[in-house]
Amino acid sequence: MNFTLLSSAPENTLEIGRHLGLQLRGDEIVLVSGELGAGKTIFIKGLGSALHIPVEEVVSPSYVLMNQYKGIHPLFHFDLYRLGSMAAAGENPIDEFLGAGVVAVEWAQYLNPDYFSLAEAIAVDIYMSDDNRRRLSVRTELAYITLS
Repeated sequence: MNFTLLSSAPENTLEIGRHLGLQLRGDEIVLVSGELGAGKTIFIKGLGSALHIPVEEVVSPSYVLMNQYKGIHPLFHFDLYRLGSMAAAGENPIDEFLGAGVVAVEWAQYLNPDYFSLAEAIAVDIYMSDDNRRRLSVRTELAYITLS
């Protein structure tokens, strides 16, 4: 299923992440791609809030690679920015966490494309427009995910 949503403010992006997070069962991988400043971390903050993780606690793990949060499901929040395309070429640090909770990956465009075809994958691409709005494109084969 494919969904396209528009966001005109960070609060909207946060709410879209929250709406998706409310539907998660606890073993999904949410692959978030977008340019620098697109709103990837804001989206994951919303996702975390749906899992009962305080928004202010969810921060980008740019320098530590992964933050783990305790909520109604564990949230493993990765940021692959510093790894760049190395993540696609070598052993990936997220492998050991698949199935252990919700895995959210910022800069997922650096992953091997095979991750996007995982049965539990939800791909979120955030595109920035010239008028400072965001278009979120969500793709998944999970029938229980609905966004509108």
